[in-house]
Amino acid sequence: MPADNKQSNAGYHSSIKGGCGCFIFLVFGLTSLGALAADEPGMFALYSFCAFVGLIVCLWGVLGGAWEANAANAEKRYGQEYAKLLAEFKLDGMNEANYEKIVLYLNDGKYQGELNVATAPPEKIQRFYEVLSIRYYALLNRLKTVDLPALRSELLNVGRNLQKLTLNPFNSEWSEQRLANDLAVLSSAAVHSGSSGNVAVQIEKLGELYKSGVITQEEFDRGKALFLGNPPDVAAKTLNILDGLHKLKTNGALSESEYNVKKWELLSGKNLNPK
Repeated sequence: MPADNKQSNAGYHSSIKGGCGCFIFLVFGLTSLGALAADEPGMFALYSFCAFVGLIVCLWGVLGGAWEANAANAEKRYGQEYAKLLAEFKLDGMNEANYEKIVLYLNDGKYQGELNVATAPPEKIQRFYEVLSIRYYALLNRLKTVDLPALRSELLNVGRNLQKLTLNPFNSEWSEQRLANDLAVLSSAAVHSGSSGNVAVQIEKLGELYKSGVITQEEFDRGKALFLGNPPDVAAKTLNILDGLHKLKTNGALSESEYNVKKWELLSGKNLNPK
């Protein structure tokens, strides 16, 4: 139910409860005074108790209505903030800052790419599904031009989180077969994307990696020889994978020694598709 409707209903219900409580309080309050004047202690006690109950109902209606209205306002603000974050995220589904921000928001400050479907309300599940769908297609489009192991891993992770948000993951849009097919199509697309590049440009990029300390002089010479002896698409793919390995090392997924071994093998023309 929209927050505006909830707020309206909260006000309506609180008015009824508050009005009934006030009416009971006034009627039995006056009746109890009459019993007191008539020197009827038993009836006075009974009417006073009823008046007290009426007062409680009156306060319950007023305070409960205020609490419900406040909750409806909070939900409305939540929806408005989500709509703002979603609009920003839709502009670039690969923007890590916006992705982290909206996931944090949906997970109440806990950064994780999944949701407890068993306890989450339907509105939150729908919102999370919407965000992960945008992320999935953004990753898919990026992988069509840059085939990196880290991006493939994240695509699978997002796809499997989408499975969890559906009632029947094995027959859903996000089945394992669908994820496998998406990844299989990427291989040839990513390789051909670099074929229009110039080897000299790729060697220049390799030199930038040497200047920034990502590779050594010896690794630069080895990579240069690899680039000159192969088609441009091999150079482009090697640079993309090298960038991915460096990010994995930076994030702690690869140790320094593992990174150096994979980097050396890569620039030797081996293992162009490391796992």
